Amino acid sequence: MSALPPIPIPARRRRNAFFTERFPFIVFALGVFGAAVLWNQSASAPTLVAEAEIVRSDVRAVQSGTLVSLDVALLQPVTAGQVIGRVRMASPEVTAASLGLIRAEIELLRANLEPVLPAQRVALDAAQLQLDWMRERVTLASLRVQVQQAEADLTRLTPLHAQNLVSAQVFENTKSQRANFAAQLVEQEKLVSTLAPDADRFAAQNTETTPRSPADTLTAALKVEDEKLRLTEAQLGPVTLTAPISGFVLLVHRRAGEMVATGEPIVTVAATESARLVGFLRQPLPINPKTGAKVEVRTRSLARATGTATVLETGRALEPVSPTLLALVNRSGSPELGLRVHLSIPPEFKLSPGEQVDVLIRD
Repeated sequence: MSALPPIPIPARRRRNAFFTERFPFIVFALGVFGAAVLWNQSASAPTLVAEAEIVRSDVRAVQSGTLVSLDVALLQPVTAGQVIGRVRMASPEVTAASLGLIRAEIELLRANLEPVLPAQRVALDAAQLQLDWMRERVTLASLRVQVQQAEADLTRLTPLHAQNLVSAQVFENTKSQRANFAAQLVEQEKLVSTLAPDADRFAAQNTETTPRSPADTLTAALKVEDEKLRLTEAQLGPVTLTAPISGFVLLVHRRAGEMVATGEPIVTVAATESARLVGFLRQPLPINPKTGAKVEVRTRSLARATGTATVLETGRALEPVSPTLLALVNRSGSPELGLRVHLSIPPEFKLSPGEQVDVLIRD
């Protein structure tokens, strides 16, 4: 008896058997694989949360006075060096009283003026040389301070200019100002060196103590009155307030007509772009990122984007976590220490200052 041939199974029945017996397992396997990929790439827990750094700069009053005018409003765009207001340091009544006092003292000196004897006039001329030398030395010291301040300003603005946070005009003006002060310093040093021999020779010839002549007393008194007058003249005009950086007005602390104290902030200016991301690793530290390491950054917007950033710098000590970041990881609001990490911003990202992102460190 020969073997019977197998009964052929219709294609329709084979298809139904595949969809009922094997297809569910294939769909399940693909679903598990897809979930694993999505979890690994998009839904995995971030190592830390960072935010685009907000660059703020306060415009402060250098001396107490009255805010005469405020030329900007909240959220108004400003450029570095733009005039935003003026502060009058002294009231008109106080200034008028100071000028009246100086005028009265000068008239008193004029009334007490007596003819200077010829011998005293020679001494007065010699003393005038000594006073000129001292005055030039004071000017030299003042120029040295100005050069130091200009160099400090140039050092501070150089990295800001490299990051386009300061306009090229402000940067070039600072460089020109520093070069101008340096040139004045060189010329002033030459002048002081020229006057020094004659002044030293006069001092050596007049070491003995002599009574102060009326001319010497008058010269000193006039010098005091001149300094008082200069101080009052400086207080006449209002102090101009300028924006230190380009951006927009974030906060307005004082209005026109209000009194301001020395060092009190009047306006806060914030930059419109961020140069880096700032995040904190919470304790216990899961990893110690190295400078130059590559990390994954994911935005929190509706259209989630993923990019690669570089670790720019890592803190050497733990410090308080930023309050805006602390609110995301610590619901109690209690202070917490973390390790500061600075990251670059992926070039394809368009982040607003303060916008938060998730950072995943895989290494």
